[in-house]
Amino acid sequence: MVAALTLMLAATTASGPVAAFSAPATVRVGQSVTYVDHSYDPAPGHRITLRIWIGRESSFSSPGTYSVTLVVEDDRGLMSSVSHAITVVRAAPPPQNPANLSLSRTTLRRGDAFEVTLQDAPGAQNVRLVLPPAFLETVQLPTGSLDYAQVNQGDFSAAGSALTSTVWVPWTASSPADGSYSLSVTWTEGGVQHSLATAFTVSGTDRLAVWTQD
Repeated sequence: MVAALTLMLAATTASGPVAAFSAPATVRVGQSVTYVDHSYDPAPGHRITLRIWIGRESSFSSPGTYSVTLVVEDDRGLMSSVSHAITVVRAAPPPQNPANLSLSRTTLRRGDAFEVTLQDAPGAQNVRLVLPPAFLETVQLPTGSLDYAQVNQGDFSAAGSALTSTVWVPWTASSPADGSYSLSVTWTEGGVQHSLATAFTVSGTDRLAVWTQD
């Protein structure tokens, strides 16, 4: 019995390191891949001193099946290797948000007002209106100054399934200048950030604005 025990110990001592790791069998293109190294050296008093990865990527840029290999070597120079296949599939398309952004008017004059409406976004939160800088300036009027950053602060009110905010086009003799402008609305829905933009045109001055200046 003593001889058998001695033989078993000798076999254990002579055994080399064991290469082992785990990784997901399937990932999507661009998805981060986590590798967990489970390698060990069963021989008492010995340890793995070198690990070499072949084909390991933090993420894969193209669909296909990729082989990843781990080679280990211990302090006696004994080596072991193991390979796993990872299948990479195309990324799922982002969920489509049916929300729609519309303006009550798209051709405006300085001094006009128009409505910005966000529709079909029933779970919208943190709704924010982003306007061109010219729509946020302070304008000097005959009756005093008017801060359009306050006037156009983008408060949205709910009307059925829509959220609506009123925007005033500032006016002086030439501000904002005639031309094309764009605005956007950002919001979160279900923890996902969304944004929509639309364009409009400013040309000329509202008659009431001209009269007030005089």
